[in-house]
Amino acid sequence: MEEKELLKLAKTDEASMEVLLTRYKPLVSKIARQYFAMGGEYDDLVQEGMIGLYKAIQSYDDSKEASFKTFASLCITRQMLSAIRKTKTIKGKMFAELLDDELISTLDTISDIENPEELVISKQKGEFINQEIQSNLSEFELKVLIKYCSGMSYDDIATECEVSKKSVDNALSRIRSKLLHLLDDTNY
Repeated sequence: MEEKELLKLAKTDEASMEVLLTRYKPLVSKIARQYFAMGGEYDDLVQEGMIGLYKAIQSYDDSKEASFKTFASLCITRQMLSAIRKTKTIKGKMFAELLDDELISTLDTISDIENPEELVISKQKGEFINQEIQSNLSEFELKVLIKYCSGMSYDDIATECEVSKKSVDNALSRIRSKLLHLLDDTNY
């Protein structure tokens, strides 16, 4: 069956939807591999991508100029990026909130990697950065960072750690400084 016909049928026919989901799953996997280096879990990203693909199938309008593959790629990517932004892990939120545009640019470059060897190297770099973070921060700073990255406010962190709000603010300033120096020293 032709793709245009499948796309029309898929809005009401489960079998047509399954055919399209199966047909475009390799595209979802390819996009997920690109964003895996940014901190997402691969299987979770694939699942989010499949949701994006499903939404693309449901909302595709063939009267527009974009091909379905282009439209689906955009929907899949947006769904994955939205999931990454919502993640409250050290890898996701710390990089998005604590560090500067230079690091974000570096991570974007890593996420564009399609070569499996380069992907392994970029994953190793991420693990190295994680190890360096843990070894360069004091126990208190690491505790504050984890709490901050989980979405806690300065007041909540201060209360839980039994310190002043100013101590939390100072710790986060030291963390930013140390992480930026770490990135400068390691050329990431």
